[in-house]
Amino acid sequence: MSDFKEFTDGAARLRDVEMQASQMALAEDGLERGYAHLGMMLLEVSEMQYWRIHHDTFRGYLQSVSEQSKKTAGQLQQYFLTVRDLSDTFNAEQLETIGITKAIKLRTAKDYAIVLPAAVVTAALDPKVTAKELKKVISVALKLPSDDDGDWMDLEMEFMVSSEQRKFAEQVIDAAMHTDPVTKTTISKSAQMWDVFEKLGMEFLGAHSGDGQ
Repeated sequence: MSDFKEFTDGAARLRDVEMQASQMALAEDGLERGYAHLGMMLLEVSEMQYWRIHHDTFRGYLQSVSEQSKKTAGQLQQYFLTVRDLSDTFNAEQLETIGITKAIKLRTAKDYAIVLPAAVVTAALDPKVTAKELKKVISVALKLPSDDDGDWMDLEMEFMVSSEQRKFAEQVIDAAMHTDPVTKTTISKSAQMWDVFEKLGMEFLGAHSGDGQ
């Protein structure tokens, strides 16, 4: 009975996602509104693994939602990761009001400060403050150097693993995080993973640069 209820709940949540995705496809304000609601749903689908009902991978599931929402799988992933990283500071209604453009800048700020300064939160919630102005507030509050916005990058690295493969991956990540300079645990998860990726990449390039070239 428990498994049946979980399947029923999961199927219902997947239908809710489809409905929200279709509504976003028709929305006139594009990316700015509706993303938080959809992001919350996708986060639940990911955490509860409801996507397994109809798909072999979460990436495949995002591709199906992409066709309905008219957003790319990368954009959809960005939605739920942004909601995940900001949900400790803002509720879904506030995130909708803030809009995705400003929310992305807030998520970037959390790479440097897990707890956002009050000045940043206040500016984010002020509808009169533009994304460009919010970026300046963040830069001043966190004493960040001026830099380009950069581009969203999806490495497509989500996959099924055995228990042995999971253990191996966790050992690699742990080793990289504890290699000097030690990865800060006070930065966001995405920033930690980039630091790990950069360490592994530099180590590999240092050992094999020029091989076969």
